[in-house]
Amino acid sequence: MVARVGSFSGVEKMAKTSRLRLIAVAVGTFCGLLLNATQAAAATAVVVGFTAPANPESITIDHKGNIFMSVPLAAKVVELTPGSAQPATFASFTGGVLGVRLDATGDLFAAVVGQGIYEVRDGERTPVLVASPPKGSPESFWNGMAFDHRGNLYVSESTLGEVWRLSRDGSFTKWASSNLLVGTTAAVCGRPHPAIAAGFGIIGANGIFVNKHGDVLVNNTDFGSVVRIPVNPDGSAGTATNFAGPNCALWGADGGAIDNQDNLWVAGNSGNKIVKVDSSGNFSVFSTSTLLNFPTDIAFGTGRGDRKVAYITNLGLNAQGSGLTNGSLLRMDIGIPGRPMP
Repeated sequence: MVARVGSFSGVEKMAKTSRLRLIAVAVGTFCGLLLNATQAAAATAVVVGFTAPANPESITIDHKGNIFMSVPLAAKVVELTPGSAQPATFASFTGGVLGVRLDATGDLFAAVVGQGIYEVRDGERTPVLVASPPKGSPESFWNGMAFDHRGNLYVSESTLGEVWRLSRDGSFTKWASSNLLVGTTAAVCGRPHPAIAAGFGIIGANGIFVNKHGDVLVNNTDFGSVVRIPVNPDGSAGTATNFAGPNCALWGADGGAIDNQDNLWVAGNSGNKIVKVDSSGNFSVFSTSTLLNFPTDIAFGTGRGDRKVAYITNLGLNAQGSGLTNGSLLRMDIGIPGRPMP
């Protein structure tokens, strides 16, 4: 068959079709790369900024989407309500507030350095001291907190490397201690942790979590590890073992949150990282966003369309530990829903 002038032979038509397909694929790939880059850039954003030294440290979110954050150097907890542009003071304390968590009834609990655990009942604004160690006890650096499914509150003491438990009956006792929970002043990942230079001292046991099996997981900030403590049938603590790390990817492991697949998301403060630790202890760096500025805690959103979003507090301590830069509250798309609140 002889092709007419101005037309294509079958081979030429196939070649042109192939070229067009390749061009379409190339354009689609390029546009896809642009879209993915745009999505990646938009995956983390600043929700609200804070002016140093009144920066946020810990975070918890209620069922209505109200965000509560501790502000240690201002001795208060602030609240950011949905639709608000700036947080407002929720409750004031007489000491530096670190960990904040909500129980199943909506009561807020706050760990105050040198004092103990305070409770602010739902609908009220006045903190009440509900737990402190016996008089003369050396424990003072109350920090991370987590509730189990029975309503017991586990609290980390960072200086001595301990976990205390505030039971439902109101008793407050040392539940666990281990060398794995103790921090250090030594250089672990090339330099001492910035908190040393800042005057906070060693920070061992910090963020604390309860997984779906009922095990208590505790971050060791100075060594960059996650320690697992099983709960015995009688409620006592089992033997502590390293669950993840020690590793420089986890160095500065501070607070965090667990998703509904039992992954632990860790705020690595000194490395400006968000690290994902799966239920077997395998871990990988999820984000090194430039918006991370000494991240200290994480909470998942609770509203519709918000449960796959992690809210992150930036304390803003600089790498040398010589001072605070401005802090912030970030939102980061995680892609997995957070575990429902107690």
